[in-house]
Amino acid sequence: MSGRQFPEEGPRFSRAQIRSARIATTAVFGFHGVALAQWFLRIPDVKIQAGLDDGQLGLALLGGAMGSVPAMPIAGALTARFGSTRVTAGIAVTFMLLFGLPSFATSQWILFGALMLFGVAVGGIDVAFNNQASEVEEHHGAPLMSGFHGSWSLFSLVGTLIAAPVMAMGISPEVHLTVTGLLAGGAIFMTTHWFLPSAPRHAEATRSVARLTPALLALGAIAGLSLLVEGAVADWSGIYLRTTLEMTPASAGLAFGAFSVTMATARLLGDRVAARFDPRTVLASGAVLSGLGVLTAVAIPNPVLAVGGFALCGVGIGTIFPIALSAASRLPGQTPGAAIAAVATMGYAGFLAGPPLIGGVSRAFSLAVGFGVAIVASAVMFLLTRLIPKARTAVAEVPPVGVEASTASN
Repeated sequence: MSGRQFPEEGPRFSRAQIRSARIATTAVFGFHGVALAQWFLRIPDVKIQAGLDDGQLGLALLGGAMGSVPAMPIAGALTARFGSTRVTAGIAVTFMLLFGLPSFATSQWILFGALMLFGVAVGGIDVAFNNQASEVEEHHGAPLMSGFHGSWSLFSLVGTLIAAPVMAMGISPEVHLTVTGLLAGGAIFMTTHWFLPSAPRHAEATRSVARLTPALLALGAIAGLSLLVEGAVADWSGIYLRTTLEMTPASAGLAFGAFSVTMATARLLGDRVAARFDPRTVLASGAVLSGLGVLTAVAIPNPVLAVGGFALCGVGIGTIFPIALSAASRLPGQTPGAAIAAVATMGYAGFLAGPPLIGGVSRAFSLAVGFGVAIVASAVMFLLTRLIPKARTAVAEVPPVGVEASTASN
């Protein structure tokens, strides 16, 4: 196998244990994806319920960042100390209790505060189960991370299919999102029973804070920009179709649905693509496709072009974040949990900062102009990829995907 080598140290598990953990990890990614899809499609309703304009909603969405960004390194430190299995199970309980809170907001600042707590649960559990994914990938002996993230995207599509009839039946956001949190959090908690028992895998496993090396910072910046674009499409594409293009509430979900399909496909095939092409080329190409996709979606106010443009964006953005996380977990001298937490924190800072930025710009100009933030982010990401050496770097060392990586969602 070319590229990054998987360490040999650490506890040994049977093939059956690893297979069970792989299925369980895929399921947890899926539960998380289904849950967040419900939230994304309910944002327009929460906006109306709280009486907010685009700018006020954008500011309120910053609450998610205020909760998630500090929670992620804490989750990474806890994972390094107690293991991903225990931390995932523990945060799942918090997820059950906090996920539905934003749906009860009746003003901008109540929504801001609710999203802070929402961000703690959603961001913290994301770091924890990504650490389990890294452990499963290591013990499996071949790359699986892109496939795990592909399953998240596929299940988020399933989530849109679930949300559409729920919304059509007139079920309130409060009931919808509260039940979603209880079911998804409970399912994650129970599924951790099949996770690999965590133990320190490296001599430096007790270090709870990542070393901010140039390689780690580069991975974090690229991850942040890629998730800025992803967050922009997730939070604002439905509002764009519903308000600017005047589509029905159910039809407005087509943009996020198309984006989810293409992003899932890109992630499931991403490791195979990286095996055939230089990873820096894959990252740069993804940035170009992402920018072109958003530009297509908003340049001309047409529903077909909008859905197609957001779908093209999903093709480009799909593999960038999982490659960054997997590479970070293997960086020399880094504790995997802390390194993943650092890159995830920078990544999700972008994910959560993008929607508020777009909200502010759209308030001053228009939502179509606001999407220019995502286009600029794609361009900057393209430029940053040129700083990554081609040979044996943190990103270039992501190994090619074997056949099994594309079946991680099975």
